[in-house]
Amino acid sequence: MGFNDVPEGNNNSDVFANFKEKLESVQTFPGLYAFKFILTGGVDKIKELRAVLPEEEFVETPSKTGKYISVTVKKWMQDADEVVDVYKKVGEIKGIMML
Repeated sequence: MGFNDVPEGNNNSDVFANFKEKLESVQTFPGLYAFKFILTGGVDKIKELRAVLPEEEFVETPSKTGKYISVTVKKWMQDADEVVDVYKKVGEIKGIMML
């Protein structure tokens, strides 16, 4: 299941509602959820992402060319609403693609 850049406009609630429905069908809550992101803004974007997930361990993997950084963050989540809330906050940061 993938989840890319959130489109702007009035369809955001529909996108998140569809994502939540799919998430609940494949993920057991409470449970450990793996967030995956691709960052194009370097260290500054990692700092912004850490502001959303400050207590979590980040596994960072730079691309071969150094243009991108793949970040995986595992966090114990109580329900799909918590996951959606994190994605909404991260979606406000330019230069981060959510997977």
